[in-house]
Amino acid sequence: MGTNEKTPTIELNSGDKILVSRTDRLGDLILALPLVETLKARYPECRVDVMSSLYASPILENNPRIDKIFRVQNDQLKSSKLYRKDILHKLKMADYNVVVVLYPERLISGLLHKANIPYRIGTIGRFHSVLFNVHLFHSRKQNKKHEAEYNLDYLKFFRDGETIHMPTVYPLEKDIRNAKRILKEAGVESPFVVLHPGSGGSADRWPLKKFIQLYAQLEKRGLNVVVSGSEQERPIIEKAAARQKLRVTHIAGETDMRTLAAVLSRACTVVANSTGPLHLAVAVGTRVVGLYPSRKIMSPVRWGPLGKGHRVIQPPASEDDISTDHHTRMDTIPVDEVLQQVLTVHETCVK
Repeated sequence: MGTNEKTPTIELNSGDKILVSRTDRLGDLILALPLVETLKARYPECRVDVMSSLYASPILENNPRIDKIFRVQNDQLKSSKLYRKDILHKLKMADYNVVVVLYPERLISGLLHKANIPYRIGTIGRFHSVLFNVHLFHSRKQNKKHEAEYNLDYLKFFRDGETIHMPTVYPLEKDIRNAKRILKEAGVESPFVVLHPGSGGSADRWPLKKFIQLYAQLEKRGLNVVVSGSEQERPIIEKAAARQKLRVTHIAGETDMRTLAAVLSRACTVVANSTGPLHLAVAVGTRVVGLYPSRKIMSPVRWGPLGKGHRVIQPPASEDDISTDHHTRMDTIPVDEVLQQVLTVHETCVK
């Protein structure tokens, strides 16, 4: 199929198989869920699978509109020819009719091409775009709309019907039980606020020391607060608190991805940088206060929390958008400003 903008609707029959490929970060995968669920809503008679990174894949579990999860270990993908051969074999055996490539990683795109999937849909403009035979003409660089809406642009190749705009992650009962246990052991009572100071490196951070200061201010006002994070972040959080002569309640390293989702689902408010757990909180129905850089490439227009009731805080815009001192600019967001927004969101939650 060519690259004409007026590409006709792809014809799919009952039992045909659709694959959506998004093999990078957690937040990106969450923002792909509206497209995934929309495809299943419009094609209930077809199988809809998702190819994702092994790391992010747990958030796909228990989703009633995902038939199968195709997990990819990105480190093995890059380093092992044998592993790539195994992925190719699995793709051929799955016999997909259509693949929508949201993240056109070169190696995955090559394997999808070698698997001879009849319709391989991807964006134009990269050298390896030749591996796709159906092309979407759009550029995300201008950040004119949300990432989830850019993903929904791929629907132009499919039949009309219901469109889902919000991502949803579905914790299992065992995830909820684990979350309750961890929170109880940490002494956290509802209603509570979660502070998630970490970031996967995709965006500039509000400094950890300010998260600790925010923790202290919230605690002074009688709110229950807990800090979340990874096992690697545990000693960093503890040292940062010790420098300010504070003891913070944290569950860093206590949760896997699905248990974290369950914890966030029970919170009144989540405070986070522009990172995967912020979108995870939104996807389980919790309101967030998001801390975003002023840089256009990281704009909340494209990467902000979806839905209503959230708050986004940015530092004053800088004329020097190419400056390397972005972390300093995030440092200009005052603790008191974040505090007031958290109190506002939290008050709405507890009413």
